[in-house]
Amino acid sequence: MPRSVLIPFLDHLAHERELSPRTVEAYRRDLENFLADAVKVGALPEDTKSDDLEALSGNRGLIRAHLAGLRKAGRSRATVDRHLASIRAFFRYLQLCGLVDSVPDNLLRGRGGRERKLPRDLSADLIEALLALPEAGTARGRRDRALLEMIYGLGLRLAELVGMDFDAIDLVDGRVTVLGKGDKERQLPLLGCADEALRDYLGGRLDPTAWRDLQDGLLPRELAGRPLFEGRPGRRIARRTVQDRVRRYAAELAGLSGVSPHTLRHSFATHLLDGGAGIRIVQELLGHSHLTTTQVYTHLSRAQLQAAFRRAHPRARFRSDRDGRDDRDDRE
Repeated sequence: MPRSVLIPFLDHLAHERELSPRTVEAYRRDLENFLADAVKVGALPEDTKSDDLEALSGNRGLIRAHLAGLRKAGRSRATVDRHLASIRAFFRYLQLCGLVDSVPDNLLRGRGGRERKLPRDLSADLIEALLALPEAGTARGRRDRALLEMIYGLGLRLAELVGMDFDAIDLVDGRVTVLGKGDKERQLPLLGCADEALRDYLGGRLDPTAWRDLQDGLLPRELAGRPLFEGRPGRRIARRTVQDRVRRYAAELAGLSGVSPHTLRHSFATHLLDGGAGIRIVQELLGHSHLTTTQVYTHLSRAQLQAAFRRAHPRARFRSDRDGRDDRDDRE
């Protein structure tokens, strides 16, 4: 597998473009898959070096065949588009570095019309029932409730939650400092049920002196650099543990499947928008760099659109709605 030729590009993504580790990993997988196909059909030698990549720059057929193979294997259009974007970014990087003379632009332009799956979200009633499931009388239950309330109440990514240390919280001013993608910080309000659940969890976990100092806005020395949420004592909670707890509670609630921490984040965004929050505010809370990423949450059902249209537009109603007479039968 010609992996070595990818290392400079992946370093570029991580350190210059400051993409998240998960995004860089996705680029790596996509490109390794593409290069493996190139080796398989003889377009590249097994021990590929940077100088060998020039032969790929004009090989439109190879790229087209690779994408066709993905579609034939049943991969979604979104996955095929992501592979295309990875290949495009790689070739442009190679051209910038002088390793290839040209990029097949007519093939590598985005296809447009990408199908975007709407994020799955749970109703407010289901969320309320889900958050009530952890047992408040046990240490694990208090921790789990705090986890769920923090994800849904603040719209956190899973990585943001598990990476949070004690110095991220300010119980006096009611705010949390979150380190998001690209090491970008944002301040989120810690209010209501999320604040209550976090206090219940920490009050039962910490010794009285440390807990009192934390409530007074002081960070005890022994808590500096320590994870806010623990799995085993002294160890940061694992991502898999959080995913498992969310999945278990969802299954217990109503036999729901496919529910993840990201489902709670989706629900956070959708419920804010449904409640009248502006999309720019939701974008800021979610930590999205681009508004288009947030706009996927603004979906409405056909019935909602029709109802809103009927209420707002003066010509959207039958005359019977306006003057009390039903003329629909006259037109039939």
